[in-house]
Amino acid sequence: MSRRLRVPPLTLAQAFASAAGAIPMVVGAARMPASEFAAFSVLVLVVIMAVGGVRAALLQPALIHQRVAVGALVRARYAWTAFASALLVLVPAAWLLTMMPVAEAAVAGTAGAMPVLYEWARYRSIGSSRRWLVAGADGLRAVLTLITLVPLIPAVTSSFMLVIGVSTAVPAIVILTLCPRPSTFAPYRAYRAAAGWQAIDFAIGQFIVSVPLIVLAGVGADRLIAGARLAQTLLGPLNLAFSAASTNIIADGATDSAHARAAAVISRGWRASWQLVTLATAVVGGLVLFVWASGFSLRGVDHDFLLWGLIFVGSATVLSGWAGIHGIVLRVLGHQSSVTAVRVGIAAITTAGFLIGFAVGGGEASLAAGFIANGVSAPLLFVPVALAHYRRDIRER
Repeated sequence: MSRRLRVPPLTLAQAFASAAGAIPMVVGAARMPASEFAAFSVLVLVVIMAVGGVRAALLQPALIHQRVAVGALVRARYAWTAFASALLVLVPAAWLLTMMPVAEAAVAGTAGAMPVLYEWARYRSIGSSRRWLVAGADGLRAVLTLITLVPLIPAVTSSFMLVIGVSTAVPAIVILTLCPRPSTFAPYRAYRAAAGWQAIDFAIGQFIVSVPLIVLAGVGADRLIAGARLAQTLLGPLNLAFSAASTNIIADGATDSAHARAAAVISRGWRASWQLVTLATAVVGGLVLFVWASGFSLRGVDHDFLLWGLIFVGSATVLSGWAGIHGIVLRVLGHQSSVTAVRVGIAAITTAGFLIGFAVGGGEASLAAGFIANGVSAPLLFVPVALAHYRRDIRER
């Protein structure tokens, strides 16, 4: 199958996945009281952190490793270990954030951990060149999300977490049933060093973006947090575009002989970065204009805080997302430590923004300053490092 035919399935899959993730957030914002929605949105953030951690420390480095070890996929026992680790985080988080009964928190946490197994199934299918199967499974997930949300009368966190669990467990089973069982696997030691760098990168990224949201939720910044989290949901099309571009670059770099040369991967990265920054600017500008002109609001999120959330989150998304594509290209080309070093610099600048903002104006000012610092620092640090490596890679390879 040609490269041109292999790109659309993953882009389509990201569209379905983004829709499936956005539906519970939007419905929750419309039906839940502000305090309940704030707790639910933070718990979903913990789910996203768990899935992202497994992707960074296991699945993505394994897929990149296929660039030199064709067909070597991730063993099931690694995925079950990751699932158990996610449970240890999500069950206590469900209990602490919502104060629901322990048994209910256990069910909610287990449901929230199911996307970990689903992501493993997706990456197995991608690594096996079954990309249309991934697109179909993500479409099924979106449909199941809609179907399981319909009978939910009580708009409470536990019921919405069950939607997440059911809508990911079923398509995971579908993928594993239809995707042929791999004959070769990659031992973790083969990509352990790369996984370590990516895990550090992810941990730093969460520390500077997600952890402040959780911490500031405890100091009374609920209104802007709710606005920021809904803004992140409304910007789902951008997330899917950036994620699809990243996944396509990684997958093609690992499985497509046309991307064996460094120059081809670099050219692909530059093209994607400019296309995405243009799209992101248009989407963010359009949403801000719509919310400002229409007075749009939901039960769980006031209009003014949604507008400011879109401005802060949107500006950071445009800048950091554009620069982040170069981080993906650098990882595919093997420059793991450089990407993580840049992330440390971004973390330092962003943390300073959060702290200065909090000292000046409290929790909401902290959130605003942190997002702005994150967005501005990403291109200032990422692009020069990428340019330096690109020149050497093109000359040497």
